[in-house]
Amino acid sequence: MKMKKLISFLLICLVGLGNGFAQDFDYSRDFPRLFQESKAENSPSFYPSLKARFLKEGEHFSKVELLALLVGQTAQKTYNAYGMVGLERTFLGAEQFPADTVLKYGKLVQDLNPVSLSLNFGLWKAYEKANNPEFATVYKKRFDLICETILASGNGSPARPYLVISPVDGSVLISKYWQETLTQMGSGENEAGYFLDILTYKKGNEEKTLHFVIDHGM
Repeated sequence: MKMKKLISFLLICLVGLGNGFAQDFDYSRDFPRLFQESKAENSPSFYPSLKARFLKEGEHFSKVELLALLVGQTAQKTYNAYGMVGLERTFLGAEQFPADTVLKYGKLVQDLNPVSLSLNFGLWKAYEKANNPEFATVYKKRFDLICETILASGNGSPARPYLVISPVDGSVLISKYWQETLTQMGSGENEAGYFLDILTYKKGNEEKTLHFVIDHGM
């Protein structure tokens, strides 16, 4: 009984440490490190291994693992942040298209970028439309987890912007995850010289502005 309690305690501590790392993420320090680790076969952040696991059980990833996979995605030759925007917007409108069409093309895109926020939203809605609640739940959980990982990567200030891998991710998080209304979209650089998406949204009677770093996608 004591051993079971000890194991449970250690697991809780490990999860806490992992989430703490995600919340202490520093773009200038941690992004380059994770970028290089994603290419190292002996690293727990090795992209091919994380990607294969995510495709099987991504909804069970920790924020630390998912953060490493997000950064690793930007190291791929197929990564094209701005070139994918049109396709991502199509997945955001998944409810307007036949479910089988969305699922067919979604599976193709998933092989290129399984951590696309817009893609996971689209697959969630397509499976709902196809009356497949089991898979709809899987992709909703993945969508939520990606949003939570983004929110754990900073605080939305210019100095500690949220990490995103697509220029539409910030607006998707605000409009689809929080279901708030965007009022202004802009861009600029912070004091460190990193390119940011700057989004303002209305929450109740006040407006809030958040910053998302997309410098790696330029």
